[in-house]
Amino acid sequence: MTATTPPPAAGGRPAVGPRPAVPATAGGAGDAALLVATRVGLWLGVQLGLAGLLLLIGEAASGGQALNQAAGWWMVYAALVDLGTLGVISWLLGREGGSYRDLLGPPTAAWAVAVGALAVLAASVPAVVFSGELTSAVYGQGAIAPMFAIVELPPWASVVSVAVVPLLAELAEPVAYLGVVLPRLERRLGRPWLAAAIVVAVWAAEHACFPLLASGGGLDWEFAAYRVGSVLPYLAIWTSLYYALGRRLLPIMAARWVFNAGTALALALGLVQ
Repeated sequence: MTATTPPPAAGGRPAVGPRPAVPATAGGAGDAALLVATRVGLWLGVQLGLAGLLLLIGEAASGGQALNQAAGWWMVYAALVDLGTLGVISWLLGREGGSYRDLLGPPTAAWAVAVGALAVLAASVPAVVFSGELTSAVYGQGAIAPMFAIVELPPWASVVSVAVVPLLAELAEPVAYLGVVLPRLERRLGRPWLAAAIVVAVWAAEHACFPLLASGGGLDWEFAAYRVGSVLPYLAIWTSLYYALGRRLLPIMAARWVFNAGTALALALGLVQ
């Protein structure tokens, strides 16, 4: 036997290479459900609480009007959702003895993060095109997506939506779904493709909750369905790239920050009409 020939495996079967490692996590599917429920609960709770306050002080004449006025602030109160998400992640890590850095995947040099982010942006172009076509099909050619059209913030809130919220979003949202929820489902189900499909579906469904819009005396279910459909290609692409990049989250987080901060800046400067 030469030095370059691996010994046969037990039972005469050939040796196989190691599978890509799933991040070690002590928790299970219950922790994943808790994290998702926290995010959904905060999205709903903060908007409904703000709408109730507007009704209480007489700034809105009806529940639907209050809901839509509160929705105009979703790009600011998103910070509360992400802070709550980070709180739950920190609690889970403290209980399990893990670290936040472990959730981001293998160490990655700064240049590799930059190159990876550019690749993620390039791969996201089909999702951008699909989302634009869907918006035109549902709301008319050249229409602005309703979740952006309703945003009307004072200058200080616009600064928060550009400088603070996109950063918090990247520290919380992709880490929650890809760094925490996905590996737990993989271990529970034993099928990475199935776990990934569930994560993409649940992640997309969460978007129906921010913001809630009222129309015709009830919730605008058409908008909720549009919201889910418009983000589905992005989430599918980013989740696939998470695997392709060796479970490295930093390039995806960087690319998402470009999307979110760029959108917030364009709205703040009035470039989106």
